[in-house]
Amino acid sequence: MECCTINLFCLNGYNGEKISFELNEVIGFPNNTSIEGGYDIICTLIIDSGCYHIEHDRLYSATGALYRFSKELHTCYSNLFGSAEYHLLYESDLTFKVEMTSGGHAIVTGAFQERPDKHNILQFEFDTDQSCLLSVIQDIEGLKLKYGDMEGLCNK
Repeated sequence: MECCTINLFCLNGYNGEKISFELNEVIGFPNNTSIEGGYDIICTLIIDSGCYHIEHDRLYSATGALYRFSKELHTCYSNLFGSAEYHLLYESDLTFKVEMTSGGHAIVTGAFQERPDKHNILQFEFDTDQSCLLSVIQDIEGLKLKYGDMEGLCNK
């Protein structure tokens, strides 16, 4: 288990709206990779959308899910078309999508449910644009320098 606290990415929207991930822990690094690809991680999730604010310090994710999202986001950024979706293969507590509209603008939509046994779900939407996407792509791709690609480092 490797512990650290670093910002993974912050996807900014207009008027202070955002979704961000802060890395708290990498589980099993470097010997145990994730079924999602890369390594399982525990993050702090922050969502600011309209008057709503979420700060959840035990979001389970995986570097592989972030890598898939980053790859799709890079295509959107380059083509000014399409969508990129963050989700885990076997969990659905957080899902969100960045969908390009016209003129380099994009809409971020998603849902977060802290506990699957309670019907307490935040559905959120905010606007952003192409200029906010590149830093997200670069930040997530920077993880590969330390933690490897979808296969992690243990298989190298």
